[in-house]
Amino acid sequence: MTTKQNIDPRIFDLYDEYCHGHIDRREFLKRATVMTVGGVSALWMAEALLPRYAEAQTISFTDSRMKGTYVEYPSPGGTSGTMRGYLVQPTSEGPHPAVMVMHENRGLNPHIEDVA
Repeated sequence: MTTKQNIDPRIFDLYDEYCHGHIDRREFLKRATVMTVGGVSALWMAEALLPRYAEAQTISFTDSRMKGTYVEYPSPGGTSGTMRGYLVQPTSEGPHPAVMVMHENRGLNPHIEDVA
């Protein structure tokens, strides 16, 4: 399997262009093919770089190790009214690390709640 350690750094730059919408997938693969060496194909490199969403672990909303609640808070400066967020916390006691997940411009949706 191809790993990040044995991929030409130029491929990462190319992938960055693809991720930010500067080139499409076809152009990414075309240009990556030119950079491949040592029998590693562009498709293998793309496989190592592109996310595998179908293999992502999901946790049930009813998992007893966490609790999720909706919270409301005023927008900064009060210009946008009341904001709504989804707060997920472990049910166990003690200090825990925190991760803040910000949703996109389409609002809080089930996918973002699942990520949280």
